Amino acid sequence: MKTNILYFPLLVLLSAVSLCGCSNDDEPVATATDGTTLTVTARADGFASTDGTAHTGTPQTRASESGYTTTFVKGDQIGVFAVRDGSVITGCQNMPLTYNGTSWSGSAPVYKYADATYFAYYPYTDGMNNKTSVDEIVTAFNATVTAATDQSTYAKYTACDLMTATAESPISGTSLSFSFTHKMSLIEISLPVQKYKTTDNADAYEYSAPVLGATFSLAPSSGSGATTIKPCPMGNGIYRYIVPVGTSGATVSGAFDTADGKTIEYSKNSLSLSAGNYKRLNVTYNGATSTPTVRTLTVGDFFYSDGSICPGDASNPPKEGCIGIVYWLGDIKGDNYTLLDSQFPSGTHGLVVSLWDMPAPDNPSSTTMKWTYGGYEYVNTWLGSATWSGTVSRPGSFTSIQVADKMQGYANTVALEEYNKYVENPSYSKNQNLRVKPVKGLSAFQTAHPAPVSSSGWYWPSVCELKQVCWGQGNSSGVSGKSMLNPKITKVGGTTFGNDYYWPSTENSTNSGRYAWLVIFSDGTVGYVGGYKYSYAYRVRPLLAF
Repeated sequence: MKTNILYFPLLVLLSAVSLCGCSNDDEPVATATDGTTLTVTARADGFASTDGTAHTGTPQTRASESGYTTTFVKGDQIGVFAVRDGSVITGCQNMPLTYNGTSWSGSAPVYKYADATYFAYYPYTDGMNNKTSVDEIVTAFNATVTAATDQSTYAKYTACDLMTATAESPISGTSLSFSFTHKMSLIEISLPVQKYKTTDNADAYEYSAPVLGATFSLAPSSGSGATTIKPCPMGNGIYRYIVPVGTSGATVSGAFDTADGKTIEYSKNSLSLSAGNYKRLNVTYNGATSTPTVRTLTVGDFFYSDGSICPGDASNPPKEGCIGIVYWLGDIKGDNYTLLDSQFPSGTHGLVVSLWDMPAPDNPSSTTMKWTYGGYEYVNTWLGSATWSGTVSRPGSFTSIQVADKMQGYANTVALEEYNKYVENPSYSKNQNLRVKPVKGLSAFQTAHPAPVSSSGWYWPSVCELKQVCWGQGNSSGVSGKSMLNPKITKVGGTTFGNDYYWPSTENSTNSGRYAWLVIFSDGTVGYVGGYKYSYAYRVRPLLAF
C-alpha cells in the first residue's frame, strides 16, 4: 500500500502504517403467534482492517473487546424487533434482552411470528421504539455519534459502537440467531510512550508510562471545522474513537508532550472510513523509544486512568490522570469465586488503592458514612440462598461475606449490590434502612475517577485487603503501608491517610448482624468493637485490581 510520510518541526513523523479499518407510515399492528418462544443467540464480528493487515501490540481490554474482536459479556443489552409486511409487530418492538454470560433473556419472551423478519441492534436504547428498520436505527445513531465528542470512558465509547443483525424469515425451529456487524468506523491512534515488560518471557505483563498532555481533534474535511475530541484510552498509548460511516476526507490531528519537555504535533488527513473497518495511525518521531524496558512492577508505583504506570521512584510523577498507588502485588482471582475469571484469565497482577476516600452517596460533601442507612441484619443469611436479580449469577461456592482472610472485596461488592436490589424490591417489603450505603456511592466515584478498561473497576475492599493498605504487603500489623503511601499520594495531589477508622466490605458474625469489621489507621488495629453498621460513620477507600 502507499505510505504517506509527513514532516513537522522537531522531526515529527506520522506514519499511516496500516490505515485500517462501521420508512413506513403504517401504524404497527398486532400479529398472531402460536405461542412458540424463540431462544435467542448472538455473536459479533470484530472491526476489520481495510488493508487486511493484522496488527500486534493491541491494547489489553475487557473481555468484550480483545484486540479488534468483539464478544458479548454479562450485562450487555440488545434491542429486538419483528417486522411483517413492513410493519413492526407490537409484541416484539424494541424488546430489550440482557446477556447473563450464557444466554439472552428479557422481561417477556420473544415469540415466533409467521412470515416475520427479525432484526436487532446493540447497544440498546429506549429511544429506538419508533424505528421500523435497521436503516432507521443507523440514521439515528449517526446523529448521536457525530455529536459524541467525549468518548473518554469505556461506557461512552461502547455507547457509540452500533452493531446490527438481521434474521431472515422464515425462522425454522425455535432458535433465533443473530450475527452482529459493526455499523460505525473506528479510528485508532497509537502514540509513542515508554513501554515496559515485567520479564523477557513471551507471556510477560506489558505496560507503559503515562502519555503526557495528549490532545486530539477531528475535522470532517481537510482544514475545516476541527472539533476537540476525547477518545477512549485503551492503554499502552493507544486511543480509540468511534465515528459515523461516510466521514470521508477526515483529518485527525493532535499533540502530546515528551518526558524531556518537548511538544510533538501530528496530523493525518484524507482518511476514508467505511462500516466495520478501523484505521490505525501510528505516530512516531526521531528519538522515540521503541523497545520495551524490562522492569518488574513495584509496590508504590503510580497508577493512571488509562492503565499506564509510572515508576514509584519518579521524582516528579505526572499528576494528570493519576488515580491511585499500587500497594499490593499478586493474584486475587482465586479469592473471588470465578467472578474475575473472564476478565483476568491469567490472573491479576496487583491491587491499586485510590487517591481519595469515597464521598457519601447521600451527602457528597462528606467522606464518612455508616455501613447501612440505619438498620441491620445478617447480609450473610440472605447470601447463602440468594438468587441474584442482576446480570451476574452467584457462584455456588460464594456463600459468605464474613470471610476475613481472603482478598474477596470484589465479590463482596457484587454481592452487596445485589443485596441492595433485593432490599429495594417492593415485593419483599424490606426496611430501606437496611441498604448498604458504601456500594451506593461506587457508581458516582467511578464517574468522577474513571478506572481503566483493563482493570476490575473500583470496588469496596474486604478487611483482608484493607488491612494490607495500612500494614503494607507482607506485614501482620502496624502502619508501614500507610507510611509508604502518604508521601506518594501527596506527590500526585490525593488525600493522605490520617488516623481515621475505615469500613471494609466484610460483615462480622457477632450479635445478629449488627457489626462489620474495622481497620483503624492510627495504629493498624483490626476489629469490630465500635463497628455498629447503623450507628457510626467511618471512611471508605476504594480499590481496583489490574
